[in-house]
Amino acid sequence: MTVLLTSCTDSDKILQGNNFDEGDWLFVNVNYVDETLEMIDDESVLKQNKNGIWVTPLGDCGGTTCDGFLKLYKDGKLVKEDEYLTRAALVETNELKNSYRKGIDWTIDPIDESRFTFLWDSLKTENVYPTVYHTQPADKDIIWAYKIDEK
Repeated sequence: MTVLLTSCTDSDKILQGNNFDEGDWLFVNVNYVDETLEMIDDESVLKQNKNGIWVTPLGDCGGTTCDGFLKLYKDGKLVKEDEYLTRAALVETNELKNSYRKGIDWTIDPIDESRFTFLWDSLKTENVYPTVYHTQPADKDIIWAYKIDEK
């Protein structure tokens, strides 16, 4: 007889422990196998669903390549990230599933800090969310932008 013990702790719930009343929040669910990028930019939905999404213990990537990533940004900075082996290993509320909006992403590598600031400010428009991404081995910040795809 084999006994498998698993546990889901609150630390697996990426939306917990955040004050969605302060700042500009963006939740991204990207799955590279399914080629999907979905976003939620409505802080009230995130606030009401703090326990609304988590990766089950069977969704842990272990030593293999993950299919997807959950990313939580506040004011353009990544504050939490989780990964999952397959979409089937995610537990999501219907409210979260119904709140996803399709998106696209791209990166911009500014030549210097003043250009970074200029591009950052120009990208901050409705439905576009610039974020900071630190590259290695270049050891430099670039802009990783997300946009809600209205198609």
